[in-house]
Amino acid sequence: MMFLPTLVLSLLYVRRDYVALMKSIALVSPIYLIWDYFATLYHSWSFNENYVLGVYVTDLPIEEVMFFFVTPFATLMIYDFVTRFEDREIRFVPKVALSISLTSLVLALVTARLSYTSIDLIYLSFSLLITFVLDRRMLSSLNFWRFIGLSYVPFLVFDYLLTSLPIVEYGRSITNVRVLTIPIEDFVYSFSMLTFYTLFYRRFKRSERVEQR
Repeated sequence: MMFLPTLVLSLLYVRRDYVALMKSIALVSPIYLIWDYFATLYHSWSFNENYVLGVYVTDLPIEEVMFFFVTPFATLMIYDFVTRFEDREIRFVPKVALSISLTSLVLALVTARLSYTSIDLIYLSFSLLITFVLDRRMLSSLNFWRFIGLSYVPFLVFDYLLTSLPIVEYGRSITNVRVLTIPIEDFVYSFSMLTFYTLFYRRFKRSERVEQR
């Protein structure tokens, strides 16, 4: 549902680096697919059979596997769009991000009995820490935070559908704090995933520019 409209918009209106995009997806997607596989295996969450095609890759519905390719393809178009605007450096953000990273690791230990919450916090911590080390400028970029804010618009629509129907059903692995029907953990999940995708998208774009010189 997201792929074809995004592809059309990409080709017509937004200039994109498809090679860097595919490299980022190829690198980051397995990190989340492995988590998804074990979370499904140990019943942290499950997929309602009434809403999937019934085609599985190991224990994951084909729709879930495609999610990790279609979502960055579609969502990073927003990033490519916002980078057209004048950027501004927010100097204090990297230090705040580093503090959140360290705090998240502590909270992950505190919430260890809630597997989704705990692993979610670990992924959040590492997404911020690795970005702090590899691309501190991204964390201080106003355009990056504009992108994150805008990304939550489609997130709210699609995740509400997933959790209200429900297509995805959660076990006892979450705090059960929700916005409408969306677990608060899903907001953290989305942030860490998009941070990783954006980080490596930027790095692959940069490396390609260096090679072309």
